[in-house]
This record gives sequence, C-alpha cells and structure tokens, in this order.
Amino acid sequence: MHPSRRTVTQGLAAGLAGLALPAALAESALAAPRTAGADADILQRSLDALVAWPVVGAVCAVASPAGRLELAAGRRSAATPAPARPQSVARVASVTKAMTATLALQEIERGTLRLDSTIGEVLPGLWPGREEVTLGQLLNHTSGMPDAVWVIMEHLGLWDLPLTHVRDVVSRPYTTLELVELAKQDGWWFEPGTDWGYSNTGYVVAQLMVEAVTGRPLSRLIRERVFRPAGMHRARLEEGTLVRGAEMEDAAVRPAETMRLEVIDQSVFAGAAAVIATAGDVVRFYQALLQGRLVSQASVDAMITPVGAAAPYGYGYGIFQMPDPAVPGGTLYGHDGGGFGSASLALASRDGSRAMAFTFVGRPYWAEGAAQVWERQTAVLRAAFALPRGVDAEARARAAHGAAAGRLRIG
Repeated sequence: MHPSRRTVTQGLAAGLAGLALPAALAESALAAPRTAGADADILQRSLDALVAWPVVGAVCAVASPAGRLELAAGRRSAATPAPARPQSVARVASVTKAMTATLALQEIERGTLRLDSTIGEVLPGLWPGREEVTLGQLLNHTSGMPDAVWVIMEHLGLWDLPLTHVRDVVSRPYTTLELVELAKQDGWWFEPGTDWGYSNTGYVVAQLMVEAVTGRPLSRLIRERVFRPAGMHRARLEEGTLVRGAEMEDAAVRPAETMRLEVIDQSVFAGAAAVIATAGDVVRFYQALLQGRLVSQASVDAMITPVGAAAPYGYGYGIFQMPDPAVPGGTLYGHDGGGFGSASLALASRDGSRAMAFTFVGRPYWAEGAAQVWERQTAVLRAAFALPRGVDAEARARAAHGAAAGRLRIG
C-alpha cells in the first residue's frame, strides 16, 4: 500500500476502543454539575502531562454551551524557557484543508465552480492526460493524484527520514506550480473516483482552481472570507518564513537528536496545510462553518458527507466524519494535522455548539515515542470529556482517528 493511503477505518476502530472512559470517570462526568474552575484544572493537568519529552509545548481550546477554555502548557521552543501561552499561534497543518474547501464551496455557491468542474476546464494544460479529474475528487482525496510531499521526503517514512533532510527541505520556498511538478515525478495512484488516497497536492490544485476563477491569491481570499467572518483574529495562511509574535516552534525529535525547525517555509504546504492559528481560532472556525456563517447549511451538509470511494474512509470535502462515542448515533466532524515538527487535532459537533482543538510541538520521529505521546494525547482528550457534557464527547471522537492516523503522516 502506498504510504499516503491511510487505513483510516482501522485506525478509527482502534482509537475509539482505546479512548473509552474508565467507568469511574464516566460516572463522575455525568454526576453533579462541575465548576468551570475544576474543569480547567483537570484539563490543565492533562495538558501539563502531555508536555514531557519529546513534546515541548502545547495549546488547547475547548468550547461548549457552558463556556470556553483556552489553555497552554510547556514552552514555545526547545531552545527557550519562554512559556507557551493560550494565545500562542502554531502551525495547524492539514486542519487547513477544511478552510480551503470552504473557499471552494463558496465559489460553487457563486456559480464560478462546480464539484464536477475539471482540471482541464479550469486549468488547461496543468496536468496533461489528467484533465478529467474533478474539483470534488481533489477535495475528498479520490482523484488518485500523487503527493509532492512524498517526493520531497524521498519516499521515506518518518522513522527513516534524516532530520537534517527535514530541516533542509522545509526551509526553502516552493511555488504551487513547483509542487505540482514534483508530484508528477510519481505515478498516478489509481484511476480517479475508484479509490481513496490522501494527497496534499490535490489541495494545491484545488487552490489553483479557486485562484483561477477569482483572480485572487488564496492567502487574501482566506483572510477576507474565512478568518475575518469567523473571528480568527490571529490566523493567517503563511506563504513564507515570517514569524510574527509568540509562535510555537516546531521540533523533530529522536532519542539522541532534537532538530529545531527554526525556519519553516510554509509554501511547502500551500493551501493544503499552511495555516497558522491559535487553538481558539480553530475552534471559532469550526463553529462558524458548521453554524452556516461561512457557507450555506446545504454546502455544510455536502462538505461533511462522504460520497463514492471516500465513503468507507469517512471523508467529505476537507472534513472527516466519525461516530460520537458519547452520544449514541451522534457524529463528529473535523481534521487532524501532521506538521514536520508538530501535530494538531480539531473536531466539532454538527451544530457547532461543542468544539475542541489542540496543537503540540515536539513531534517524535520513532515508533515508541509516537506511541508514548499518543497515550498522553489520549489523556488530554479524556480530561476534556470531564468538562460540561458536550465538550467531553467532542474531544474523544476525533482523537480516535487523528492520533492513530496522524502518527505517520505529514500534512
């Protein structure tokens, strides 16, 4: 199996089983109403426990009908004692995909694009021989388009990548067309619409389609049409290496080596995974999206509904769908993100009333370390379940897939 084609359903099943609340905790979570202070203390202790080597620091936000929490633990960088703050910004990686998909759905509502708009119609000559690939197939990863990130990683998994190579490839700029040309170095994965394969480059091409019909760069579109109306005041789609303010610094870690990624040129991800934001920003995005403040509710329904070859993987257009283990018959929606030196997770209920997001920096590049960090992530999410009922359910559900599937993925 190609490394970019994740067995999502297996990871989901295993993750949900591992995230079941202990009976005593489940009973206490549903007992007498809790105070906001007690809830914050529980989540803070779990976040503090997450931030043990190799994790450097973490930020987390939770929202429910009972209120909001924004917390942090650890340090902003492996090289400084400066603490992470609840409002520290971090690279949220592929959590970006739902934002780019939102812009695509906005253009569909405007009539400039359709889900069945093809590369050949919108970007003639971009990929000869694959002109029939549609926007919808790019957005739900059923196009079969290869991934430039896999080429950049020299076809090596995280456990095998030299950290010096990681540092070198993320510190230089890439154009969107260069990413497309890099992806062309690999063979097409499968015939469009017949299977599911996670491709960052698919989202780069979707970005080019949106830019072609609007005549405007994605960075400006996403700022005006997503960040501002959602109240994401510190979010940005970064196209270079500029660092603004108290930013969480990525780090790739192995037992005998820590590689600080002091310079990351986000152009390596472009519209697939280049957003930088606070955890609170991400929560506000999901609430605004699911409540119909960015696109119509009909478009939201389309985004969250897996179709065709994406259905077995629970993937809509930029959003995963998964069972809510705390609400029988319920479903949660979100996305995970795997940066070169960080990992993110975001999920929300369909009405947007319950949402959570977190990012940590200091990503383990060996199997045992990833397993240890996964257990600590699980503890954070279990703590979130002890918050007022609603937020609890949120965190646990998406985590099952996010951490299990995101251990090996970049983007």
